[in-house]
Amino acid sequence: MSRQDSEAERAVIIIPEIYGMNQYIHDWAEFFRVQDYDIFCVDLSPEERVYQYAQSNEAYQAFVENNSFERYREIATDIEELKKFYNKIIVFGSSVGATIAWRLTENPYCDGMIGFYGSRIRDYLDVSPVCPCLLIFSEQEASFEVRSIIPRLKQKETVDTFVLSGCHGFADRYGDYYCEQSGNKGLDMVKSFLRKID
Repeated sequence: MSRQDSEAERAVIIIPEIYGMNQYIHDWAEFFRVQDYDIFCVDLSPEERVYQYAQSNEAYQAFVENNSFERYREIATDIEELKKFYNKIIVFGSSVGATIAWRLTENPYCDGMIGFYGSRIRDYLDVSPVCPCLLIFSEQEASFEVRSIIPRLKQKETVDTFVLSGCHGFADRYGDYYCEQSGNKGLDMVKSFLRKID
């Protein structure tokens, strides 16, 4: 990754869902740009493909075939390189991107992490973050009971964990499960978190 042509002292690495760099992710990039962050987006798809929501099975299969959960190793190297240019590096992820971002929180060059509905974090509860983390889960997950992992996460000193009403995808205004109330609440939590780590 190379230095952006800007005066920003902070950068965010955005890790998307299985669908790729869709409008939802572009909206988050714009949000962080307005907060005076330089933006670095990680495309988990080798062919930089954007999947439609109706293609969830195909998108997930491509994600698994590319062993994308292991991309955190490559991104960790990118964070170390970016730290030469920025005072603060945070990672933001949504869904599988949140799980990848969670795995980066043990990296000493990572200054903060924000994750929306990273349901597979349940497979990496032994991660011990060295930076502040904001984890926002949806109350309703098809694959597991969210509240079953909250006690483990709350034991971690640097982790703030919240469960908001709605289904996986509640913050995505373009998806079928968008919940305006929870989406706005999550956005307010992100703003508060960014102020806290500044």
